[in-house]
Amino acid sequence: MTTGTPRKVSNRTEELAHIHARRTLERVTSEYDEVVAAELDANPFGPHTDRTARVLRYLRSLPIAGKEVLFAPGDGAWTIGKIVIGAPGNMIVEDDVFDDYTAAARTVLRRRLALFVDTAE
Repeated sequence: MTTGTPRKVSNRTEELAHIHARRTLERVTSEYDEVVAAELDANPFGPHTDRTARVLRYLRSLPIAGKEVLFAPGDGAWTIGKIVIGAPGNMIVEDDVFDDYTAAARTVLRRRLALFVDTAE
């Protein structure tokens, strides 16, 4: 016999979501290594090995707020923007401009990987 406030379905749903997020982070952290980082740096668009694809899928699934994305301000130019809810246009755009899409994508991936490594440690 238990006493106290009965649990609700929403409590269990939140608990399971937290467990899932923790296990996903643990799994992706165990799969990430120098080989995965080198593969993403060498070929940011794929095709990727299964292990690298799982890490990349995780990076892409992170919350949109605070995420760095590619932004095209004009013809053949690329820059990096950071999504900041409440900022004008909900994005802060950097001044650095890339004329190569691959170099810009590689920079975004490197930053997301660095953030992931800092978070996972």
